[in-house]
Amino acid sequence: MELHQKLTILGVILLLATFILHFYHEQDQPGLGFNYAYVTGIAMLIAFSVSFLLFNKDKLKDSKK
Repeated sequence: MELHQKLTILGVILLLATFILHFYHEQDQPGLGFNYAYVTGIAMLIAFSVSFLLFNKDKLKDSKK
């Protein structure tokens, strides 16, 4: 399995974790405390972005020529 595929799977797992953390934060402490869903959400965006760049690196190099 290639690195971009692993990063995509990690991104999906982080997406699910973000939804779960946000849901439970809103149920238990609405408006209070730090919502850790932001941490997993940012990590998810980074994982998806790096995966996208790795998957399209050849096309990005060709478009610069």
